[in-house]
Amino acid sequence: MMEPMLHFDRTRTHTKMSFIRKFFRREDGLITVESMLILPVLFWSVLASYTYFDSYRQSTLNIKSAYAVADIISRERGVVDDNYIDTMQELMETMVSTRAPVSLRVSYMYYDATTKLHEVEWSCIRGKTYKKRWTNADIALIKDYLPTMPDNGSMIVVETDNTYRAPFNIGYNFDSFSMGNFVFTHPRVFDKIVGTCT
Repeated sequence: MMEPMLHFDRTRTHTKMSFIRKFFRREDGLITVESMLILPVLFWSVLASYTYFDSYRQSTLNIKSAYAVADIISRERGVVDDNYIDTMQELMETMVSTRAPVSLRVSYMYYDATTKLHEVEWSCIRGKTYKKRWTNADIALIKDYLPTMPDNGSMIVVETDNTYRAPFNIGYNFDSFSMGNFVFTHPRVFDKIVGTCT
């Protein structure tokens, strides 16, 4: 007995293909799908732009406050004591207005052209970042960062450190990082500034 032949229904196939073509040509609902795809990227871009702008703003405030402290000390006629440095740190924290504490290290040194060495007159620290004051034994560690100085030329070095904490976690290890500044200037009034701070 012969098996019945399968009948191929072209009409049904044509209807299916027509439906698929119409489905891909339809444009209603397209904006909804695009919105769902682009909104997360757009939202992240807004947060990332604000975070990057805020980090540059914080960096600018940090460097300006470091220059302000260096400039104030460079015009000092009296003695730089512990109370003086405490006030400088408070001034920096007020200027920076950050979400993290500010660390400060101020050093006063002169250059001896005969020995080609920098001699530290005094150095003091505030905050938790800097663990030790500069001394003659280790000041050579920052020799490459210091400018060329004349014989017996004196200089004030202000180092600041502040941890930036991003307002939004945008990924890429950008949630927090250290912002350090290294500023130096020469005394403007007296060549020798006396310091008793620790």
